[in-house]
Amino acid sequence: MVAKSEHKQRSQCPIACALDLIGDHWTLLVVRNLMFLGIHEYKDMLKMEEQISSSILSNRLRKLQNDGLVDALPHPLSQRRKLYFLTAKGKDLIYLMTELVIWSNNYLETVAIPEDKKRLIEHAPDRFIEITLKELDAWEKQYAAS
Repeated sequence: MVAKSEHKQRSQCPIACALDLIGDHWTLLVVRNLMFLGIHEYKDMLKMEEQISSSILSNRLRKLQNDGLVDALPHPLSQRRKLYFLTAKGKDLIYLMTELVIWSNNYLETVAIPEDKKRLIEHAPDRFIEITLKELDAWEKQYAAS
């Protein structure tokens, strides 16, 4: 089996190189938690219905931090806990993530999207992106400024 880090050594394909960073099942779900669900704590990510294991979650958060997609800051209530958030590089994945949501909404029958967000995604995806980025910025101003 080829290690993911080898893609960029063997290929200059932009898709292969991007997959080195975000090409596994769990990474995009961690990004989803931070981007769309407002879940910023490790313990809350463990509670998600996909049931990520603590070792995989720790690994993915560390990898995302090392790759510059996610950063962390001390939790305001406990120095032992962290709050994770997307960096500018991580936020730029919103276009890809939104397209995945649109594709899933169009072709998969089992997707669950809150009605208000579903209407925006179906009729005004640019507005959905704008609102989501504003929410992420507001969260950062609240917690990163403390």
